[in-house]
Formats: sequence, C-alpha cells, structure tokens
Amino acid sequence: MPDLNGMMLFAAVVRAKGFSQAARDIGQPKSTISRKVAQLEEQLGVRLLQRDTRNLSLTQVGALFFQHCESIGAEVEAAKATIENTHSDVSGSLRIAIPVSFSQEVIGHLCSSFMRLYPNIELDIQFTDNDVSLVGEGYDIAIKYGPLQSSDLVARLLLERQPILVASPAYIKKHGTPATPQELAQHDGILLGTRLSAPIWPLGKGNRKTMTTFKRKVRVNSANMVKRFAMDDYGIAMLSNTSCKQEIAAGSLVPVLQEWPIEPFKIYGVYSSRRQLATNISAFLDFFSKRYSSQESLHTLMN
Repeated sequence: MPDLNGMMLFAAVVRAKGFSQAARDIGQPKSTISRKVAQLEEQLGVRLLQRDTRNLSLTQVGALFFQHCESIGAEVEAAKATIENTHSDVSGSLRIAIPVSFSQEVIGHLCSSFMRLYPNIELDIQFTDNDVSLVGEGYDIAIKYGPLQSSDLVARLLLERQPILVASPAYIKKHGTPATPQELAQHDGILLGTRLSAPIWPLGKGNRKTMTTFKRKVRVNSANMVKRFAMDDYGIAMLSNTSCKQEIAAGSLVPVLQEWPIEPFKIYGVYSSRRQLATNISAFLDFFSKRYSSQESLHTLMN
C-alpha cells in the first residue's frame, strides 16, 4: 500500500509547483519532501514527476495519481468535517455566477470534486461577465474580480493572481521591446474582456502606478484564447503568471516591462447579506479557496 504521508507530500509539491515552495507551505525541509516523493516513486515503480534544474512537470501517470491523492485528501477533510460539523449537513442547491475568463475545465473539475465531497448538493453554474443581481436573479454566490464597490453584499477574498505582460519572441523581434509603459501605445495588444472593456492596463505599484493604453488587436473573453493569440504573434497580452508559466519556461512567451510590476488581481466570492452565511455557501467558498489553485496547477502541468 502506498505511503499516505508520501502521497500527501507529493500532492503538496504539485499544488506548490515545486519542492521549495512546498517546503515553505507545509514547514518541512525540502530534502525530506524530496526523499519522501522519491521513495513513493520507488514504491510504486513509476516516475510521477519530471525534474530538471528549472522546471517541474507531471508525467501522464503522475497526473492521474495526483487526482487520486486529491480525492483521498478530500475524503480526509470530509471525515474531519463529519466530526466537526455533525449538526450542519451541507445540502441543497447553489446557483453560482463565474466570470467567463475562468477556465471551464478547471471549474468543472473543482465543482465535480465539491459534489463528490458533498453529495447532497445541487449546483447551477453560469459563466457570465454580466453584473448579476444576486437577489433579483436568484444567485447564491458570484465570483468577482476586485476591487468591489460597497453594497449590501458580503465579499470574501478567495485568492490573488499576479498578472504579467508577455509577448512572443517573434512579435518582439518584429516590433521591438517597449522600454516604458508609454511605449505600449505604439504596440498591438490582446485584451481580455467584453465589449465594455477599454484597452487600458494598470502598471506599477503605489506611487509608481500608471494607466497605459495600447492598440487593441484582439478582444476576447477567454484567457486561453488570449494566450493563444499572444503565442501566435498578434501582440502583447496581460496574463496571470500561473497561466503562462510553462510557455515562459519553454521560451514561446517572454515577459515584457518586468520592472513595472502589476498589482495582484483579487478574486472574491460574493453573497447577499440577507442570507447571512448559509452552510452550503460557506462550504463552497471554503472549498474554492483551498482547491482552486491545486486544480489550476494540475491543468497547467497536464497541458
């Protein structure tokens, strides 16, 4: 039988995208984690991770094994929840609005895992960039990008994403590298947004913050398509560092204006204060906050 501790450490490495970050996250020496994962691979007789000096990636069997490790972890959490919340059965329906820019595959895996953990839950998931009315349209939760305007809604910070500007080497070779934010006005850009979104990017932090414009070449409400257009040499794009980590490592995308770091995007789970914090809402927000990054890591490593 595989070592359960080794399995959980392996899953922690995948979620953290590396041994060093996993060591910081769980407070164990990197050498211990590396040894445990190596012992697990030896015990199973397969290679779970491909390692080199710069990159870490899952093998095909490693990706499948990670899903089982996550399921076991979810079952452990469910067992703990059974003891801790014996009087609060998580059940009923949840209607949730999620921005179109979120990966449908990642959200699909996340919600499937949530329903396995809480089988009495019924989910109604709608991908939309409309400013939905939670009460008027019958939504229980809306996932939104911040900052948020004050209202009668309650917002819980779920996660942050660090955006960066990237372009393909071929685009940079043809058009040059912008040296300042102002030079972006002379460059083609790929805009992630809807028809209401303007070709403006916020660069810098604190007192060194500026709003810069660019020539919109493409506007699309899918982060995956934004990355595809950038890799196909159509312009500069703003993406989260997690979504294009592999492409940067492989050299198919290169960072632009790194000396102008961008404020992290904050992502909130919003619900109506009229409902207070129902058990099913609390359970979903907890699960989303804890599990989205690991599902995103798995999706990134498998593609």
